[in-house]
Amino acid sequence: MKIHIEIVTGFLGAGKTSFINSLLKESLVDGEKVLVFQLEQGEKNIVHSSNISNFVRIQDALDIKDLKEKMIYSIKKYKPNRIIIEYNGTSDLKELFDILNERIYRECSKVTTVFFVADGKTLKQYIDNMGGFIIPFIQNANMIVINNIDYCKKEILNEGFKKVKNINPKAFILRVSNKYILNSTLREARVLDNGCLKKIKIKMINYKKSTNIKYEGNEENV
Repeated sequence: MKIHIEIVTGFLGAGKTSFINSLLKESLVDGEKVLVFQLEQGEKNIVHSSNISNFVRIQDALDIKDLKEKMIYSIKKYKPNRIIIEYNGTSDLKELFDILNERIYRECSKVTTVFFVADGKTLKQYIDNMGGFIIPFIQNANMIVINNIDYCKKEILNEGFKKVKNINPKAFILRVSNKYILNSTLREARVLDNGCLKKIKIKMINYKKSTNIKYEGNEENV
């Protein structure tokens, strides 16, 4: 089975890192190996706890070229089940898709979800003034996370929602009242794959990988 790639986009300060922390907490299952690549460093750090039952590896990438080099090396070294890429909202999303569509990545991985994270207080303003940057991210998103809606003026927030729905009517919109309840809001939405079926899949995939490694090792000794 191919490695699942999840892309988390949004402008600096929108809450991407906090969302990744919640994403890991609410979707990580026993035995799952996850690589997280950050193309920018925000105010918060990704919090994780690798233990005997799962593995999370955080890596920084200076730019898209650095990401390309580090990702293929890390895939070979760690053999992850999932990759999360934190991508700057002012970068060109097409550049990332072009890399992931190269044969070396296409054969072993696939993009399963694109998350776009926005702050409700600035959503409408960014769409109006920076549409050239922000619209492609909204168009390609499967889930749009809008943070801090409790701190927004209702009229401005509703206008922002309408603009988002016009740009991408199919995306699931997760409305988050404030950063303190992001985990519970994500959990209650029930849109993440974290159930028994996923656990079984991860165990089967990891078992196949481990037996392949042993076989290759024995072959070298023949």
